[in-house]
Amino acid sequence: MRKDKTYSLCETVADIAYIAGERNYYCADSRKKVADFITWAKEFEKMYEKIQWGINSEVEYIDAIYLFADYKIKLHQS
Repeated sequence: MRKDKTYSLCETVADIAYIAGERNYYCADSRKKVADFITWAKEFEKMYEKIQWGINSEVEYIDAIYLFADYKIKLHQS
């Protein structure tokens, strides 16, 4: 994984974790929660791998990550 891709993945994991905190997402197993966030971030990065935010997308990154994280959180809380 190239350095810029590693940074992008880390940024996405951090954003998902931040959003989950805002949403009071709870998982009794903290290691599973972290593993889920990493898996979700990889999925998000794969979905948007051709996107250059602010260049070839009408959707802003922050809107896309919030929608994605909200969806994943709702899926895992039900």
